[in-house]
Amino acid sequence: MPVKVLLSGYYGYNNIGDEAILKGLIDSLQVYDVKLKVLSKNPEWTIKKYSVESADRSNLWQVLKEIKNCDVLLSGGGSLLQDVTSSKSIIYYLMILLFGIIFGKKTIIYSQGIGPIKGKFNRKFTKFVLNRVDYINVRDNNSHDYLRKIGIKKDITVTTDTVFGINKPSLKEGQGIIDNYSKRDSKKLGVTIINWKDLGDRTVEESVKLLKIILEEKPDVDIFLIPFYYHVDLDILTKIYNRLKDDFENIYLVDKYLHVDGYLSLVGNMDIYLSMRLHGLIFATLMGAYPIGISYDPKIDGFMKELNRNQNFYVEDFDGEKVANEILYYLEDIERLNEKLNSDVEYFRNMAKESAENLYEFIR
Repeated sequence: MPVKVLLSGYYGYNNIGDEAILKGLIDSLQVYDVKLKVLSKNPEWTIKKYSVESADRSNLWQVLKEIKNCDVLLSGGGSLLQDVTSSKSIIYYLMILLFGIIFGKKTIIYSQGIGPIKGKFNRKFTKFVLNRVDYINVRDNNSHDYLRKIGIKKDITVTTDTVFGINKPSLKEGQGIIDNYSKRDSKKLGVTIINWKDLGDRTVEESVKLLKIILEEKPDVDIFLIPFYYHVDLDILTKIYNRLKDDFENIYLVDKYLHVDGYLSLVGNMDIYLSMRLHGLIFATLMGAYPIGISYDPKIDGFMKELNRNQNFYVEDFDGEKVANEILYYLEDIERLNEKLNSDVEYFRNMAKESAENLYEFIR
């Protein structure tokens, strides 16, 4: 009989990064003899998008029922165990794992980015639960070191993001989207900016400054503003676009909602991708667009470290002119850089495949 695996994560909220994590998990695991079920905020939508069973993550009694009925509880992908955005979320995910432990299920932390965990109780609770789970697998070395720092004694393996396990789509859909805006043969810069805490006004000003420099210096470059967490990112990108659209014809706001394959295909048509979202950088790496990050969280620093690159820009104090100059510098050598990126990405894809194989060996 197939092994019944229950997936717990930030699924069903239309955050494209987390949906890509889920797709990577499903694509990696469905090749094995498993039966997957997803705890989702929107089960009907999840069923429709991924053709897997799903249950309401907000319904406590249903969650307990699903945990009781599964063989394996997998807490998978993303930055679930951190309390920067909310203390409620880390307690939720730890309680899910604790119920799995109480019910005697195999419990797994898989491809997660861990921390920061600032609350004293949250750190103690994390230590209590994770020292009792059966399998811990994190997506970067920073997460491994962080778990050791807070007292996790269990074996910890390091992998990469589950997105690298996705079956890569063709570039055709993305090219079709681009053709709706511009049909010229040009270098293309993709941009994802977020409104982080109280830094929104500053972020808009510096983003306008950096994009204006590129548009003036490189009129042969097309710029595409792309919201990843659609209903959240669209507002700040619209503000940036409205400041530039009257003076420049070659900047475009992609205000069409896409799903995972659509975003991957679109990003794959870019030459460089500037992103404040981790999964913008991961999508770019996977699809061969040179990634440049503006960091608001250690998870971005951790990923850039895995690429053997320094993270130079941070949302609190980034200078638009310096970011623009780095982009202009890379544009001069972009073919060579992206050739190297395409060879590097095979390392991540092989790591994701090997991790899925090891995971199946464990749960089988």
